[in-house]
Amino acid sequence: MYSNPEDCLYCTDNETQKSLMIEIARLSVSRLFLFREQTYRGRCLVAYNGHVNDLNELSDDERNAFMTDVVRATRAMQKAFNPEKINYGAYSDKLCHLHFHLAPKYVDGPDYGSVFQMNPGKVYLSDGEYAAMAELIKANL
Repeated sequence: MYSNPEDCLYCTDNETQKSLMIEIARLSVSRLFLFREQTYRGRCLVAYNGHVNDLNELSDDERNAFMTDVVRATRAMQKAFNPEKINYGAYSDKLCHLHFHLAPKYVDGPDYGSVFQMNPGKVYLSDGEYAAMAELIKANL
């Protein structure tokens, strides 16, 4: 399933995107976002700049650059929040644009030892709290 870039959440910077996430930084070949829903404290997403559906559509150099961005983001998240583990999710069943969900997991936190929920809808923060989290991640990039 392929989507039209004109309808894509990541290509259009539409209101739906802004209601779900906050852009933190532009990386070498992708963008880093902070999820507004923060059940998993520090949860982020890395979206590839080009409108591609899957990692296998990238050249080796493009894939390596994207994965370097993913690692850069998770290293910043690790320094900022010190989770026990960061879970990676790259599903794209319904949203055909290459992106990785990065969900920090904490030993006594939600869903530790199991799959993270896509959007549990439980934890939302103030604008100031989001800004502080974003700055903390940026400072560690």
